[in-house]
Amino acid sequence: MATNITNTFASLYLTAHLPEKIYVGTDQPSIEVSIYVDSFKVFSSIYYPYNQVVCVQNIRSIVEDAMVEQQLDIALLQIEAMETDGSSSFVDDVKVIYSRFRTTLGSELFLAQNFLTTRKSALVPRNGQVNLNNYTQANTQGSNYALIYYSVPYIPGVALQYNNVMPKIQSSTERIVTVNLTHAYFKGIVDTAMSTDCKVLGVEYHIGSRQFNIFFTDEQPTETFHFLNAFNVSEIAYLYGTTTVKTDVSRNEAICGKRTQLYDETVTVKHEVETAPMTYDEAMWFSQLFTSKDVNRKTSDRISAAVLISDITSEVTDSNKEMVKLKFSWKYAAGIEYTEDQNSDLFMNTLYGGQQ
Repeated sequence: MATNITNTFASLYLTAHLPEKIYVGTDQPSIEVSIYVDSFKVFSSIYYPYNQVVCVQNIRSIVEDAMVEQQLDIALLQIEAMETDGSSSFVDDVKVIYSRFRTTLGSELFLAQNFLTTRKSALVPRNGQVNLNNYTQANTQGSNYALIYYSVPYIPGVALQYNNVMPKIQSSTERIVTVNLTHAYFKGIVDTAMSTDCKVLGVEYHIGSRQFNIFFTDEQPTETFHFLNAFNVSEIAYLYGTTTVKTDVSRNEAICGKRTQLYDETVTVKHEVETAPMTYDEAMWFSQLFTSKDVNRKTSDRISAAVLISDITSEVTDSNKEMVKLKFSWKYAAGIEYTEDQNSDLFMNTLYGGQQ
């Protein structure tokens, strides 16, 4: 009896659909099972069979942890069962897309019909952008077009529509394709085609059977965060609401020669956010921000700083009578405050007596 991995693997998986365990049949007294993610060994252990069968568990967790650590959204999975004489049985080159959510559609159908995000629409400031990611197989990208809704000054209160067909976004390999969509981009398309000076109100953006709706607003967000979403790809969260900055100063004092001195000063700055009312779907998507392993906030035109989110109050209801509000606190991971000077890359903690 040769060593053989008995599980049957498809060629493509969302990681949430990976089997939690594999079985290896063998007549050897022991075998070494190794798991590789993008040719990097992320797990290896010696197993001793029972009734000529070895069970290896937590396959999904091992793969997902490795992809998070390496910040991978797509990778090749390999599993090797090696005998003591060096001969091996392989599960080779399984394409995996990181996903914290299972879908009833199955991996291939979901990826063909959806962008790598759990939301279907976004409210975006006119100086902001939307990062849309989708999985594409080699040379099979679908049609790419946008229905652009816009207004012009000489016809106030009327929404016009322009259908713009774009070249297919093709790739010679299987990969994640990213498009960055902005108000300026769509405005340029309409202004050029219609010889006008328009304001874009919203866009229906399509790639194949995938659709995403973008609504543009003149209102500026209270907070803006960049984070890795449920598919380990970057998204931008624009939050509208109120932010309260709370500063906690802790210090000890001592008296020496009738003079009081302060020492052991600790300063903690926390930003408390309460969002404006949002829909159930919006709130469910925002919850990914709270659990993301990588959250950043821009501190200048060229620099972003890591952020820690805590004190989360997220009670999401699907009631039609109540709009959802989320509350949470955040602070910079470095433990200092950054300047808001967009022309400077320097940072300082103004609460330390001006010392930097």
